[in-house]
Amino acid sequence: MNITTCIMSGVIVAVMGIAAISVAETPRGSALEDTSLYPTTRHAQTTDAETTEGEPVARPAREGPGPVGILLLLLLLIGATLFYFLKIQRPSLPDFPELTGRDSSSDHASSSRSLDRQRLSIDSITSADKSAFQQLLTDVYRAWSKGDLQELRQFVTPDMLNYFSAALADHTSQHIRNHVEDVVLLRAEITEAWTEQGARSATAKFRWSARTYDVSLTKQPGDPGYVVKGSETQSTESTEVWTFTQSSEHQWLLSGILQAR
Repeated sequence: MNITTCIMSGVIVAVMGIAAISVAETPRGSALEDTSLYPTTRHAQTTDAETTEGEPVARPAREGPGPVGILLLLLLLIGATLFYFLKIQRPSLPDFPELTGRDSSSDHASSSRSLDRQRLSIDSITSADKSAFQQLLTDVYRAWSKGDLQELRQFVTPDMLNYFSAALADHTSQHIRNHVEDVVLLRAEITEAWTEQGARSATAKFRWSARTYDVSLTKQPGDPGYVVKGSETQSTESTEVWTFTQSSEHQWLLSGILQAR
């Protein structure tokens, strides 16, 4: 449910509430009787009880909650509507046309609050580290294209493995599989490096090309409609920010992917 639907729902509730307040504030009988046209008649009909000792006549209290109560009810209805659309309805998994995984910026935000996190110089990332990053780019996409979680387990952190597992399950429920093949790294740039709890981490911005396409799991290669999206022959370029973390065995693992603009 998008934000436009939420706003429209709130507007509808607001209009209904305003209409209810307008009805509640309309004096009874104002449209049927104008007392200014019959001053003599109204005066002649005054009973002795109304004029005795000059006391004012007690009139019945207006029924209903009144404008203030209706306004409070209106605010509660609007609040309940927004809460339903924004909190109760769980968003679906994001699409994975190019393996857009966890937003590593959220990992950075939480880790930046740790007193144990220490920033490192970008120069501390060696040529061997960069080669490992480049190899992971190829290995992860190869395992992803095959839908092989056991192979992916060798290259990613447990959090990323859970995320990929959920994404693959979502694709399977849609009877599709995403393929990212012939990955060629065009440019790589180390943007950040740090240590936390004794483990090294680094972020690299990759620009790469590959043949990216979705296929139907209910059809055979060559059948009409087998390729659902993308192209089996045309390569496209993408830019992503990958975050890597070194394991206790000093092996680099993918811990986050952020689609770059």
